Amino acid sequence: MEENEVVVDDRRAAIEEAFAAAEEPKVDAPVEKAAIEPTTIAPEASVIAAEASATDKIAEKAEPEAKPQGPQAPQSWKPAQRAKWDALDPEVKQEVSRRERETTQVLNETASARQLASHFQQTVQPYMARIQSLGAQPLQAVGELLKSDHILSTAPPAQRAQFMAKMINDYGIDIQALDAALAGKAQPDPVDTRVNQLLQERLAPFQTYLQQQQQREQQVAQRQAETLSANVEQMASDIAKFPHFEAVRNTMADAIEINSRRGNHLTLEQAYNFSVAMDPTLSRTVAAVTTNEQAQKALKASVSVGGAPTGSTGKKPDASDRRAIIEAAFDSVGGR
Repeated sequence: MEENEVVVDDRRAAIEEAFAAAEEPKVDAPVEKAAIEPTTIAPEASVIAAEASATDKIAEKAEPEAKPQGPQAPQSWKPAQRAKWDALDPEVKQEVSRRERETTQVLNETASARQLASHFQQTVQPYMARIQSLGAQPLQAVGELLKSDHILSTAPPAQRAQFMAKMINDYGIDIQALDAALAGKAQPDPVDTRVNQLLQERLAPFQTYLQQQQQREQQVAQRQAETLSANVEQMASDIAKFPHFEAVRNTMADAIEINSRRGNHLTLEQAYNFSVAMDPTLSRTVAAVTTNEQAQKALKASVSVGGAPTGSTGKKPDASDRRAIIEAAFDSVGGR
């Protein structure tokens, strides 16, 4: 109320001053009557102008001075933090505003890069298990795929073929299925393929056992062959005991092989005697020598007892009787 009264008093004073100025005659220069009349005939205009001027002065005095606007609180802040903004130091406000502007600028400049990274992550996510099993990173895996595509699309034909062969081996591609696919033939039934795969997996331990057995048998056969070779060399060097070895060595090999197939394993000496007995010439020679040795033994026996020789207790085979010689040879082999 007091402020309004002051404004009214000032206005009244301004109006009174305007009227006083209009009624007061000017003495500095005489003015003709005709010239003064236009001023005196319209006192209302002067009053209105004076009142407007006084009103403007009062309004200028009444309006408060506008304070300069400082940095505003960041829009990203929560209301509780924004309420404390005005209490911050002006320098702190300036620094916060600067960092907010830089952050906003960086986010705007990297928006496309962040969008690309998000799309890339979504693309490789379904295959991360495979990428991790290879011990690789997503970017590395994509790089290898692009490298493979570059080789298969731009390399010379020979290099493409070598690279494709490597991929077939690395990924275990079935050659028959690939050939059928390239020829446009019907693809094998996935169920049958899976059954065969499971069957192979079940038979794998048995096949491994068979391979190990075959290796053992081969090792045993090799050792036996080495032992047999050493015994054969020893027999060949003993000419006194085996004088006909060179003549019957091939027959001995046949005899050992044939009897082995029948489950009858002959020793070298048995094979030697058998082979000599199967040869007509050698059998007669051996029979004659045997008969002579037996006669000599019988003679020595009769002399040692002081009586006349009584003859052999057994029937001596005739040198011309081949069957008897063979039987004697087999009897001799069997008796050893």
